[in-house]
Amino acid sequence: MIRNEIRATPIFSDHMPIRVVEKANGRYVLETEFSDYHLNAAGSVHGGMLSAFLDCGLAGGGASAVDDGRGKYGVTMTMTVNFVREARPGLLRCEAVVIGGGRATKFVEAKLYDDGPGAVATASGAVRVIDL
Repeated sequence: MIRNEIRATPIFSDHMPIRVVEKANGRYVLETEFSDYHLNAAGSVHGGMLSAFLDCGLAGGGASAVDDGRGKYGVTMTMTVNFVREARPGLLRCEAVVIGGGRATKFVEAKLYDDGPGAVATASGAVRVIDL
């Protein structure tokens, strides 16, 4: 069963509530809504917020590759982020997929999309999957 929201910590979730759209077999899809609250001085969504959202995608993607994520948690060990273009306030979608790894360490790629052309940002990283 898929949970509809991630509750990382109360404070984190209060600032960026995330909804799980899909979670199975190493594929993990999330959505969140960014508002003016999340903007930097240039008027686009702050890169730190985008990175945090990508981190959630990588970690969840890794966990979803083991027993569809039931009773599992992903801990991001490494993460490389590439910003492609600016993101404006509104709905963003993170799509993550496991591209390799072993039993407990997964290699994951994630992409962020809004309603514009192509990805807003991408990330890749190594995720350790642990039992909850």
